[in-house]
Amino acid sequence: MIGKAYVSTFKYYNNRTHRLDFKNRPVLIIGQADSTDYVILPVSRVTNQNNLDHHYDVVLEPEQVPLLHLKERSFVRTHKQSIVNAGELTREIVDFRKEYPDIYRTIIARMEEFQKNLVVNALHK
Repeated sequence: MIGKAYVSTFKYYNNRTHRLDFKNRPVLIIGQADSTDYVILPVSRVTNQNNLDHHYDVVLEPEQVPLLHLKERSFVRTHKQSIVNAGELTREIVDFRKEYPDIYRTIIARMEEFQKNLVVNALHK
């Protein structure tokens, strides 16, 4: 499953209702936490451009990744890792690692850089 994009039921804060809500969104599986949980990166449109991290949010244009079926420019949020249970993964979309290896390597490199900086800051600041 690692390297594949799935549709997942994802929890988010709804600014209109001021409460947690759920929606289906594409996610990229980057690891396995245990026998039933996976480490994922969300794929999001990021409607408020002020919320973008211009380094860690990797841009995906729909024409770059046609098998992902994006309707508009989206971002893999390499600094927003989450854990999802296998039961929250509703449908496989594409084997991202196989179909888009260059983009996949960029995503993993940015995630690795973020993690290294996180550890350094945790130990030395």
